[in-house]
Amino acid sequence: MVLWRQQVCAVMRMRFLKLKHEGRLLRSMLLFFGIFILQMLMFFTVFQLWVGSSNWEITASSYFLPTEEKIQNKSTNLLIFNDTGSEIEDFISALKSQNIIPEITLEKNITSIPLHNGAIKISLEGKSYRFTVMCSAEPINCFPMLVNILSNTFLRLFNSTARIRVWSEPFYSIQSPEIRNDFFFVCLSYLLILAAGLPPHFAVSSMEDYKLQARAQLRLAGLFPSAYWCGQVLVDAPLFWTL
Repeated sequence: MVLWRQQVCAVMRMRFLKLKHEGRLLRSMLLFFGIFILQMLMFFTVFQLWVGSSNWEITASSYFLPTEEKIQNKSTNLLIFNDTGSEIEDFISALKSQNIIPEITLEKNITSIPLHNGAIKISLEGKSYRFTVMCSAEPINCFPMLVNILSNTFLRLFNSTARIRVWSEPFYSIQSPEIRNDFFFVCLSYLLILAAGLPPHFAVSSMEDYKLQARAQLRLAGLFPSAYWCGQVLVDAPLFWTL
């Protein structure tokens, strides 16, 4: 066993020096490895850009611009129905702090109001306020936007400097199990192809030893066949799994 261990260590050192001095073999493995990694990076980058371009933050400026900036991109004022019978200056100030200048109306007949992207009706029921959001049929994600405006308005009323933000992820989500599973199987397929393509590069060196009859000469000198192959594996296997 002592002799066998010495032979394994000698073959390991020989194999390591051979890989070190034969730059062509190492370069071919790194080139093969780099091609697959480059494809994976390109796929991952395109996937992230595709997901990022489909998700966007929903902001009030897309729907309700200040009065001096309206009539752009089909934006309108935010209509406020005041059905409380009193002033709502605190609520209006909280809206203005979000760069929203509302249009206040006391009209009871909602259908007679000119077309707006959205409206908030404030009514008083006993000692509690009731908020009702209303949207036109055309604007997309109007209801989440109005709920977000209300949430940030309440934060301002409680003197909070925090701000709630909302994003849209239409039809799919990067966190959905289907997207994660598809991405996992694509990566697994690439890794399996990469794993299947690397062993021939390691076998080239052994074939060269066979052609030069180096292994036969070592066996005649008393090298155990198992020590030869174990010494090779102890160098090739870590390099293979590292790649």
